[in-house]
Amino acid sequence: MTKEGEPSAYRPIGYPLLLSLVVRLFGEDWWYAIVIQALMGTGVVLATYWLTTRLFGTTAGLAAAALTAIMPDHLLWSTVLDSEVPFMVWMLLGVALWVPPRGAAGFVPSLGTLVVSGVFLGLAALTRPVMLPAAGVFFVYAMLCARDGWRSLATWRRAVTGTAAVVLGMALVVAPWTVRNYVALGAFVPVSTNGGVNLWQGNNPDANGAFFWPTDPARNPLSGVRDEVERDRLGRRLALQWIRENPLEFARLGLTKWRHLLTDVRTAPNFAIRKASRPVPSVVRRHVYPVLQWALNILLALTVAGLLTWLGRGWKHPAGELARTSLPALFLLYMLALHFVFPAWDRFRFPFTPFMLALAGLALAVPIEALRSRRDARRAPV
Repeated sequence: MTKEGEPSAYRPIGYPLLLSLVVRLFGEDWWYAIVIQALMGTGVVLATYWLTTRLFGTTAGLAAAALTAIMPDHLLWSTVLDSEVPFMVWMLLGVALWVPPRGAAGFVPSLGTLVVSGVFLGLAALTRPVMLPAAGVFFVYAMLCARDGWRSLATWRRAVTGTAAVVLGMALVVAPWTVRNYVALGAFVPVSTNGGVNLWQGNNPDANGAFFWPTDPARNPLSGVRDEVERDRLGRRLALQWIRENPLEFARLGLTKWRHLLTDVRTAPNFAIRKASRPVPSVVRRHVYPVLQWALNILLALTVAGLLTWLGRGWKHPAGELARTSLPALFLLYMLALHFVFPAWDRFRFPFTPFMLALAGLALAVPIEALRSRRDARRAPV
């Protein structure tokens, strides 16, 4: 509902629904919500371990989990009452179910497993609609993992059937809200009505690649449209028109969005420190940005090292291993493609950092396993 009591779907329902369950179960004290949020932050650590272990082994999983637990932005977001952390839990649980066992020939998850995966991804999509195209990522992954080749009818049958199972699971969760939106708003709105608004924010004559919402109607034709469905449609129409008419500027702006996506560190401290209910010590305020920047730089370096390690291992291991372990790369490519179009800053990078951390865990696993092998060799009897 809006402040005026009118039905609304501007904000995704997933996180408000979660908070409403917390209130119903435990009461209205904000402390309960903070505890649940912190527990879900721990869930992100465990889910990152599970996904990374399924992909790259236990050593990489432990390294990725340890990195997740100490990442400054993860610590900050785990205390902020917002959608980032719950989204990551649902996303990781859903995506981890796609991964075949190590050494498996081809793509093997059962249809029932994929429906369960779709349910988790549906919860993620209700929390942040960027996960609505997840079934498309699954289809690409299934085709990459095919053991019979892309020309095989069996390959296409398995990929299409598996994708349908993921879509079914997502529909079981998302469809009731979509029906509600149609009844309440008189329009087909799968999750929320802010997609067109966000698209326009990232693609207009004055866009800067990040948050953009001027109050001057001359610069922001959406600001005077009260009906949220019409505002969403107008934003989409104006953005697509601008992209068609300005392809080179669109490409340049896309690179600017990537720069924001991969370098910005402002949002988490803004929510967790500047807007904290109690004053935060000045020493923390003074050092939080440099610490976040250094942590991000280290993570980016380890992610690149992990990508190179993944490629190197893929060529050395049996056929299909590169494809089986390609999920982090696929989701990072999806993140970059999404935010080449939509506006970007660190808030939109953070939910995808588990895939960066999985690759970072792989990068750290190499020296750890080498040291372990050297130690075992020294202990072995001559």
